[in-house]
Amino acid sequence: MSVSGLSIKTRPVRAIRLLIRLLTVVCLVGLGFSMYHLGKEFDVIIDNGPASAGGARYEAMPYGTVYIDEDTKGFDMWAGDRIIKKMVGKDHKLTVKILNEDDDSVLKTIERDITLDFNPKAEMLSVSAIIAEASAILTPNPLYSEPVFVPDAAPAAPAEEDTPEDIFSDM
Repeated sequence: MSVSGLSIKTRPVRAIRLLIRLLTVVCLVGLGFSMYHLGKEFDVIIDNGPASAGGARYEAMPYGTVYIDEDTKGFDMWAGDRIIKKMVGKDHKLTVKILNEDDDSVLKTIERDITLDFNPKAEMLSVSAIIAEASAILTPNPLYSEPVFVPDAAPAAPAEEDTPEDIFSDM
């Protein structure tokens, strides 16, 4: 038996195929969205200067090495250094090793899990606050200024147009 040229058996098959195609498209869009967020790269400023975060003041680390995400090389930082590093993804592990300047022996090691849920242009990660094991490890970037919204100037009042009577009345 057929209705409008289609057999009764093909209608459920077409509906199932359509459903499978729609689910495939939704899954691919979701996968693309998650891959975008997982692979997003951030330029993060890591500051080793005296800092004020969370209402407390922290002194800079004299000399040390900072490792990001089990990096075996790391990078050295002296007091007052500010370095920009690229970090891929949102969740990271920072390891700070305070070193003796004379023989590079490790004096103290601090590990901290961080999530990049801040504006990396407006805020910096403070090594000083990480060493002090403070809860607030972000400090404002002094070189960043918020874009200032300037509303458009109020439109000028429409100029009064001269009517023909006004023009000829002056003559």
